[in-house]
Amino acid sequence: MLDAVPEVEIRPRRQFREYIDRSQRWACMVVHRRAGKTFACIQDLIARSLTHTRSGPALRYAYLAPTRDQAKDIAWGYMKTFLSQIPGVKINEADLMATLPNAATIRLYSGESYERMRGLYFDGVVIDEFADIDPSAWHSVVRPTLTDYNGWATFIGTPKGRNAFWRLWTEASEAADWFTLLLKASTSGIIPEGELADIRKGTPAHIFEQEYECSFAVGRPGAIYVRQLEKARAEKRITGDILWFKEAPVYTSWDVGAPLNQKVWIWQMVGDRLNFLESLSGDDDCKTPADWAARLKAKQYAYGAHFLPHDACAENGGLWQGGLATAGLTGVVPVPRQLSVWDGINLAADAFPRIHFNADGCAHGLDALDAYHSKEERDGVTIKDVPVHDWSSHFSDAFSLAHQAINRGMVIDRSAIARKPVLERPKVVAGFRGSFARVKR
Repeated sequence: MLDAVPEVEIRPRRQFREYIDRSQRWACMVVHRRAGKTFACIQDLIARSLTHTRSGPALRYAYLAPTRDQAKDIAWGYMKTFLSQIPGVKINEADLMATLPNAATIRLYSGESYERMRGLYFDGVVIDEFADIDPSAWHSVVRPTLTDYNGWATFIGTPKGRNAFWRLWTEASEAADWFTLLLKASTSGIIPEGELADIRKGTPAHIFEQEYECSFAVGRPGAIYVRQLEKARAEKRITGDILWFKEAPVYTSWDVGAPLNQKVWIWQMVGDRLNFLESLSGDDDCKTPADWAARLKAKQYAYGAHFLPHDACAENGGLWQGGLATAGLTGVVPVPRQLSVWDGINLAADAFPRIHFNADGCAHGLDALDAYHSKEERDGVTIKDVPVHDWSSHFSDAFSLAHQAINRGMVIDRSAIARKPVLERPKVVAGFRGSFARVKR
């Protein structure tokens, strides 16, 4: 079968030749707009699908974009154009999949439906605009698909603030087993100087720095919490060494939805200080109220209350409120509806100077807060900013709910407990000392 595969010549831009010829299993490329990163990655997918050999079932490759429309608009046209020159290729428009003469397949997937990849195997995967995709897609679904045949992965994108893609790039840049490439418009030579000068002249400076000079220091357009998070990082309020007050009650705030969209923050309030200890996501092993109750009880926090959105308590006869209570959680209470989602967001933003995060336990939640953003909507009469409902909004809604509960006086402020030790941050020996303990990992 392999003998029937025609010889194909790949002609990438010179800036991507090193990527095409790489030997590393993992790759991360931060590339300016209009440089052709998707173009190069589709070339690479096709070349490898035609040249790689191994025993076992047919080769299988994937390209993952934030949405199906993006996958189709950005990559599908390139792929069909390239493959149309190869005899014997079968194109499946409905599934956005191509089958090559050697039976290898390349299929496009959506980050909104990444669960469709669960349980499959892949020889290679390209993840485009990783900043717009739930980081859980990689950790819980995509990475396991590469185990069977030692598959590879490439992450590509343009910066959108210091989020999961930024962290991945930072770690990859320091790892010997990763291929990394940073292409800025000012040095790549891809966009002609005159055109680049014209773009710079008509583009706000911060947008130009982000989109063309690959700056991670600029938050994504419409970013809601980026300034607060940057200040928290600068003030060392996001740290892996956070201490929590054992004698103060611990609370949870929820966003209820499909298992993967179920999000919970664990936090406490001591005086005017808020400690966010952990952010939790639902998964295949944690779906039902009983599952969640068992998971939270196993952490052995002294819970003061569990705050649910009002609709999670009203719909289905109070399924979640009653289910959690039946499974042994006490103090499960609904938080009344806010007039506007912005009311909760503003409460959270106002509280940020008092918030400390456990960087390890809250990693996924922090990624979501970094990615949470709004977009401009017009109805012909008014113009308004509307928070985007995507993977990041679930953690962000649960985060907002904590501040709504505080604002309504539903949280017992244990300020009578001595606050002085909190400010002095005594040393922790063997896990705890006095009233303090390290956050459970």
